[in-house]
Amino acid sequence: MSRCIVQAVTCPACGASQQEKLFVSVNGARITEAADRIIDGAWGQWSCLNCGASEVLDTPLLFSDLPGGLWIVQRDRSERDRFAALEKEADAIFQREFIERPPPAIRDQALRVKRRLCFGRAQLADKLLAHREGIDDCGLECLKLVLTRDYLQELYPFGPVEFHLKQADAKALRLHAMTLAGAGPVLEVCVSREKFDAIAEDRQSFQEPFADLFSGLYVNASRYLGDGVT
Repeated sequence: MSRCIVQAVTCPACGASQQEKLFVSVNGARITEAADRIIDGAWGQWSCLNCGASEVLDTPLLFSDLPGGLWIVQRDRSERDRFAALEKEADAIFQREFIERPPPAIRDQALRVKRRLCFGRAQLADKLLAHREGIDDCGLECLKLVLTRDYLQELYPFGPVEFHLKQADAKALRLHAMTLAGAGPVLEVCVSREKFDAIAEDRQSFQEPFADLFSGLYVNASRYLGDGVT
C-alpha cells in the first residue's frame, strides 16, 4: 500500500509556503509509473503557486513491489555512516511485516523479494534502473569498485565519490561519479556490456574481500569508501 502525507513546503526562490502531497511509501506494483519517474527525476516535482518556480520533493522512504521482486528502504544521505545498524533495522521490519504476520501467499512472495537499503535519491534511482534493466546489482557494485580503482587519479581531487548508473542498453552501461555530498557529476564513464559481464561473473574474486556486498541489505560500493566506513 502506498502512503502519503500533506505537508507545508517552502519555495526556496520566493519564500512562499503551500501544501503539497508527499509520498512516504510507494507500492510500485500499483503505481506502475513510479519507478520510471524516480529514475528520470520527475517524481515529486511541484511548482510554486506564487512565483512558478519548479522544485522537487523527496522520494519515498519505502519502495515496495513484491510481485516485481523488489523492496527498498531509503534513508537520508546524512545517515550513511549508520548503515550497519540501519540494515538490521530494515531487515527486522521486513521480517515482521512480510514474513511473520502475513498469510502464506504473501509470505511466499516476500521470500523471493530482493531487499535493499539505500541513502538518498540518487542511490534509489540507481537501484530501480538496475532492476528495470535486469542488471545484477551485486555485479554492478563490483564494477563500481573496479572503476573507483581504475580512475583513482582522476577522482582523487574530489575526495570520496560514488558511481551511479545512469543509462544501460544491450551494448554498454553509462555511469556518473558524484561526490558523497551529491555534487557532480565529476566524471562520466561508459563501460561495455562485455566488460561488465566479465566482472559480474567473477564473483569469487570479490566475495572474500567484500563479503558484505553479497549478504547485507546495503548493496553498495560505498560500504567501503569515504567517511564513516567500518
